[in-house]
Amino acid sequence: MALFLFAVCSHAQNLQYGLNFKSYEVEKEKRTSLNLHPEKPLSLPSRYTVSFDIRFNSGIDPFGYVFRIFDEGGRDISLLLNIVKNTFVSRLVFTYSAEELFGMTFDEVGMEFDKWRNISISIDTKQALVTVTVGDKEYSKVITELGAFNKINVIFGRNDHLGSQIADIPSMTVKNIRIYDDQKKILLYEWLLKKYTENGAYDEINHKPATVDNPDWVLDRHVFWEKHVSFVTGRNTQMAYNPDDNEIGIFNQALFYKYNLTSGEMKIDTLKSIVPWGSQSNNMLYDPHTGSYVYYMFEFEKTTNVLHYDPEAKAWDRMPDKTFPPDYWHHNRLISKHDGKMYLLGGYGHHKYKNDVHIYDFLTKEWQKTQLTGDTPPPHYLSGLGELDDKQVLIFGGYGSATGNQSLAPHFFYDLYKVNTETLESEKLWTLDEPETNFVISNSIVIDTATRVFYALAYSLRQFYASLCLLKFSIDKPQYEVLSDSIPINFEDTRSYVDLFVDKKNNHLIALVSGPTALHSQDDRISIYTLAYPPLAKSELHQKTAIKKFKTGLWVPLLFIMAACVILAVLIYNRKKRTVLSGGEPGGAVESRTSLPDDKYESVVEEKTDEATLCRSVFLFGGFRVMDKNRRDVTKDFTPMLKQLFLLILLYTYKNRKGISSTKLKEILWYDKNEDRAKNNRGVSVRKLRHIFENVGDIQIKNENSYWTVELGRDVYCDYSTVLYLMDRLSGKERFEMVDLRKLISILSGGEFLPNLQVEWVDSFKADLSNSLLDILLNLSKNEQVLKDPQLCVDLADVIFIHDSLNEEALGLKCAMLVKMGRNKLSKNVYEAFTKEYRQLFGTDFVSTFERIISPN
Repeated sequence: MALFLFAVCSHAQNLQYGLNFKSYEVEKEKRTSLNLHPEKPLSLPSRYTVSFDIRFNSGIDPFGYVFRIFDEGGRDISLLLNIVKNTFVSRLVFTYSAEELFGMTFDEVGMEFDKWRNISISIDTKQALVTVTVGDKEYSKVITELGAFNKINVIFGRNDHLGSQIADIPSMTVKNIRIYDDQKKILLYEWLLKKYTENGAYDEINHKPATVDNPDWVLDRHVFWEKHVSFVTGRNTQMAYNPDDNEIGIFNQALFYKYNLTSGEMKIDTLKSIVPWGSQSNNMLYDPHTGSYVYYMFEFEKTTNVLHYDPEAKAWDRMPDKTFPPDYWHHNRLISKHDGKMYLLGGYGHHKYKNDVHIYDFLTKEWQKTQLTGDTPPPHYLSGLGELDDKQVLIFGGYGSATGNQSLAPHFFYDLYKVNTETLESEKLWTLDEPETNFVISNSIVIDTATRVFYALAYSLRQFYASLCLLKFSIDKPQYEVLSDSIPINFEDTRSYVDLFVDKKNNHLIALVSGPTALHSQDDRISIYTLAYPPLAKSELHQKTAIKKFKTGLWVPLLFIMAACVILAVLIYNRKKRTVLSGGEPGGAVESRTSLPDDKYESVVEEKTDEATLCRSVFLFGGFRVMDKNRRDVTKDFTPMLKQLFLLILLYTYKNRKGISSTKLKEILWYDKNEDRAKNNRGVSVRKLRHIFENVGDIQIKNENSYWTVELGRDVYCDYSTVLYLMDRLSGKERFEMVDLRKLISILSGGEFLPNLQVEWVDSFKADLSNSLLDILLNLSKNEQVLKDPQLCVDLADVIFIHDSLNEEALGLKCAMLVKMGRNKLSKNVYEAFTKEYRQLFGTDFVSTFERIISPN
């Protein structure tokens, strides 16, 4: 696999970043807080300025504290957002110890919702003067007690400082917090709130850590896909992107859906007549020249084979004579900006791969069938195409054969071609070495000519439960990099479709995914995702931890202390017995248990419940994550193949004690390789894993009688093994320790079990674990001891929802307990969100009323 680590380039200025503050949309304890210097007050000169960029987000109650600046005596200067009494006019209010200093409406200072604005507050402690600047408006006032504000605490959002207990905060996003020395004209501190650490962010000048509770980092939008909408239609749905309106058009025989990505609005037209092409591949495009959706067939003798959609009439402008069997599945297509013609390339049908070129002239309504010249791509399908400029396109990848015959040595292609649509000349630019895991890509690729890269969604052709991964390729060299998280897809060759577009106005990538809802299902699920552009790798999210500098005189005693600690640790370690993963009887992924005895549980697990202090840890809940002995996140060192290999061995070790066989590993991971190549790949991968684990802790991968197992030492924490242990202690017992339940909920609340691993082999593990957890948790939800603690019940219900989002027992438990806690509105919101999801999934209303749900009977 060729990995190319691209440098941050000209798109860096387009990165979206900042800290988004969770507000009234979540419970008070889950709202965001930012403390710039939690260790002790900031010591500042007599004249300084605190400056920041802020964006107030629309759609949520515009009220609450933006920030508070405290001196050591508890006096504060604060900024609030509220509205003018008896109006809807938004207003900024600066206060000093609850007395208003300045008040200004949005119109007075040019403030608008959803737009960035700079605010600064300058303090002169000698002159006892405070000056506030919003945009180009400036306000000043003398405060006699200002002399103590040279040592301050600055807190944005939710605030518990000195018992203030502030939880009312507006929905806002903050970035670029800077503190200046006004006398010396220098920058003292700068928290960009761009990249971040596990607990917050460091300032860029002196590496002072700011802490954040309940963060929502905007930079994450460049790494984690956001699902906009997902719904079920009939099979063989036609889809296209309309960049003019930022809209996805989706056609399925009798219905035409139009989903607007900007507003989130879905419009559905019921067509006046049904087009009989329901067995076709995706043959719809958006024509920017006419502003209409186009639907086409590959039958050239009939001019009615190209239709235009009329949104006013809610019908296609003409009807075809009859339907034809598909012959060009997963072909590439575009409507040229240069000449306005439609170009169709490649495809598959009737056991033949194609490399034909079909051209349709919208003016003459004539088809032309031809071939490329020069370096002609072999017959194939499932390649990606993107426009390099008005006359040139790039085509990458695919699956096919040199002869076009499906039965004669079909294989994957990793060639990049440049094709001139005017001359039809083709030039091969490069060929990528065959990767460790073969893949095909989305129908479209997104090309960035400024940085000479292109993006594509890659996935396995050989798995039904597959996942899409975003790749960034160099145009000039056969190199690529894996970016962002994954998107699940049910892939069934001619039943599925993947496409990738770019929204240039809002700087987003758009992923369009279609596949059967289940194996042999006659319905398709359409899902639409977005990702902030340009996309980033997960490793680009994290700020490097600052290395503290020590005085030279301290090095000698420090080295002696470090050496003594190392020797002591080795002596202690050698006296400990190794803990080997073991299980009970075979028969299920969750029926086996760790070999830790009860009296050892506290020492191995209880001390490692705070994730912030964890090292030598393996996490499977909320996503796969590995921390090394120095508390560094080394997850990025695991390629998709290494991650699957490790998890296969780990989960099978817990399942049946003896692990997984070499034969089984080949069937799952190297099914397309012969025995020698599979053995070689396995050996290389195991060596890489062992190298990674050298810096993690006592983790050993062993092979005995062709079965592979994992052994974890006592120094290594694994949340999965802890969950299995706690399940065993809680399962089917009338009497249990509440601390065990709280620990289980704490781990499970971190998220789903391996949510980003969407491969077929893991499904049985996920299903078995979810079923066993639901049985245990639902049984405990009826326990009298548990029901005495409303907050514990709410947390328990939330964990049940992670594994069954439409569990009615969990709904009743959570709503009833919220009412018991006096949080009636939140209880009603939970119920309404549940009924909305229920209606979307089942197409019918939820029958139980809110009153019935919260009833104790």
